[in-house]
Amino acid sequence: MKKISWINTKNPWKNNHRGQDQIMLRDRQPGLYHEEYFNELLALEKKRCERSEGSVLLMLADLSAFTDVSKRQEVVRSMMDVLSDVTRDTDVKGWHANGLVIGIMFTEMGGKEGTLPLEGRHVTKKCLGRLQSHLGADNYSRIQITWQLIQGGRILEIQKVSKV
Repeated sequence: MKKISWINTKNPWKNNHRGQDQIMLRDRQPGLYHEEYFNELLALEKKRCERSEGSVLLMLADLSAFTDVSKRQEVVRSMMDVLSDVTRDTDVKGWHANGLVIGIMFTEMGGKEGTLPLEGRHVTKKCLGRLQSHLGADNYSRIQITWQLIQGGRILEIQKVSKV
């Protein structure tokens, strides 16, 4: 059986209009890709970056400090409200690890080898600023956010925001 994230407790299989089984790739509530699919997309994007010498900015938001599941679900919904305004259609949002880490791939980032491009710096500031103001200091301080730049198939950790 496929793994489902903690926020979507229903079976990911559903019947389509013809009565045939099909897999749901996203959780209904926050609209995040399921972990297995997100991680597959991440692996493909890493290969694409290696082949095309492009880069992707990856945001990982660790929510494991929220031990109360209902509080964690509330924070996820709030985060997705904010992040849907900051992300583009080409950016990919999903569960990265055990329903506790949200990953967002900001695709098609330019820049020199080993450096965060200007648009990447703009995205990080915008995301962090909006999350902090929307979630409040207490909730924001409990989220550990890591930014990574994927270039040439390599992952470089560029910034870690923890317990702000």
